[in-house]
Amino acid sequence: MLVTGGAGFLGHPLVCGLAALGEQVVSFDRLTRGSFPPSVTEIAGDITDGARLEHVLRTYAVTEVVHAAAVVGVTASVAGLPAAVNVNVDGAVALFEAVCRVGGVRRVVDLSSEETYGHFVRDPIREDDPALPVSPYGITKYAVERLGEYYADQHGLPYAAVRLCWVYGPGFPRRRLPHPWLQDAAGGLASRLARGGDQRIDFTYVDDAIDGILLVLNAERLGHRAYNVATGHAVGLRELAAEIAQLRPGWQVDLGDGPLEMAPGVAAARKGALDITRARALGYAPRVPLSEGLARILSGLEAGHPLTQGSHP
Repeated sequence: MLVTGGAGFLGHPLVCGLAALGEQVVSFDRLTRGSFPPSVTEIAGDITDGARLEHVLRTYAVTEVVHAAAVVGVTASVAGLPAAVNVNVDGAVALFEAVCRVGGVRRVVDLSSEETYGHFVRDPIREDDPALPVSPYGITKYAVERLGEYYADQHGLPYAAVRLCWVYGPGFPRRRLPHPWLQDAAGGLASRLARGGDQRIDFTYVDDAIDGILLVLNAERLGHRAYNVATGHAVGLRELAAEIAQLRPGWQVDLGDGPLEMAPGVAAARKGALDITRARALGYAPRVPLSEGLARILSGLEAGHPLTQGSHP
């Protein structure tokens, strides 16, 4: 089993979960963590290095791949568009080429994003609804999906995409909601967000995301090439604020109306819920409601556990 981006926010718990199930896992990342179980092999490498990827696939006789390595998020893609294209698109192509050259891989699960949809044309949105990404991040993720389909059709790549939506949880490495508000609430500080009161998001706790990824990875047969993995329920940012205020009654937020800004001058796409019917057919069922996920993070913060685990995505 190979997990690219195995040292990241999603990659690390995925690798640990697979190891706990008795899988022999190789984590391939530009950084190493040194915090995996002894059965995990950590390899430092660049996702665009096709020769190194091919060497890893051959040396460890890899039969499944989860591709999590990426420059993650709208803000990062706007700030560094060339790097996002290089890592996200060129890196995916390097991986696909290596898998096709080596052979013997049963499935490649690509971690994609709701950003591929751009402005949602319906709520909840389905996998076969139009993909019209508006952010550089969404464009790179959509490009990877289309390239994955091309390699599947032309070269037999066993490709499937998992579209995730605003995954949150302990150790999240970026300042994206709900984490800044939770950090303020834990520290006894008020929060302020000039715009965003009209935004709706399908917040997904990290444990549920991992469950969905594993189901797509391990399914005996897949009937589709893309699967939404989320909760199937969106909440507005005012609802999110109310949930946090209920958990910590002293906390307050000054929240403006309108769409959310991901970065100065960069408006977020209009979102909503993701239709998870396809994932449910594989046995997926979200287990962590928003209130419980928020409470877990708050408890960890107040116990002195850091909100982030460094700058790695």
